[in-house]
Amino acid sequence: MRANQRCAVTVLELLVVIAIIAILIGLLVPTVQKVRTAAARIQSMNNLKQMALATQHFSEANRGYLPSIDGSGPGSSFSLHISLMPYLEQNNLYDRFKFVNGTSSWDSHVVIPVYISPADPSLPGLPEGMASYSANALLFARRTQIKKVTDGLSNTIAYTEHYAYNCRGTVFSWAVSDHVVYFPDNGSGIAVFRGALFAHRPAGDVFPINAGGQSQASVPGMTFQVAPKLADCDPRIPQTPHPSGLLVALADGTVRSLAPGMSENTFWGAVTPSGNEVLGAEW
Repeated sequence: MRANQRCAVTVLELLVVIAIIAILIGLLVPTVQKVRTAAARIQSMNNLKQMALATQHFSEANRGYLPSIDGSGPGSSFSLHISLMPYLEQNNLYDRFKFVNGTSSWDSHVVIPVYISPADPSLPGLPEGMASYSANALLFARRTQIKKVTDGLSNTIAYTEHYAYNCRGTVFSWAVSDHVVYFPDNGSGIAVFRGALFAHRPAGDVFPINAGGQSQASVPGMTFQVAPKLADCDPRIPQTPHPSGLLVALADGTVRSLAPGMSENTFWGAVTPSGNEVLGAEW
């Protein structure tokens, strides 16, 4: 053999190398996906935390009143999510919603990161004006004071995850108050453009009713959806993209996950701010 003769790589050796690389990629992809999913969940928890703390700061600045879903009451303006803007470092955007000489100058064509869940599978490429988190319509009813939450702040849900876009033709928007629901005819397939609320009876949501001292769903058996496909999304109740459970912010500023299969008595009991229910052990 000549000294300068090269050793060639056989086809078999090349196939072995390719197979090894493919195996490594197969092992790596699920790990990367798990990391990305966990990061999205943590970011969503942080968003809910910021909203819950902003709500508390709002109350402190407005004589104990909570922001209202219809824009009424001390400190409230347009919609609940807009009322929170000054407490979420969105002062410049908030100023654009003020009335100037009796005319509103508001503009909903804006993406607010804290209102967008990085795990929300329903969002379009540019989710202008949309919100992946809905407010509890019972807690934030017209001119409610935080001292009236007699069930306890740690036992009352303030915000939940919610698919934002095209949930059966419905868009949930931070720019819309409780009573604004309309049906645009633009060929997009979107039929309803509404405020980012849940348990809001006038909008057709499922809501809690009291029966024998316990809360239950107005539509029996319904609570929230866990990782539903977009085609199965029900706009009447909240959704979470996380198989581990629904992320919620409580009125005391904490964030927790509600386990899949939570009973309707416990879930809807936590939605009522003053129902005097005893929540189950699963809480």
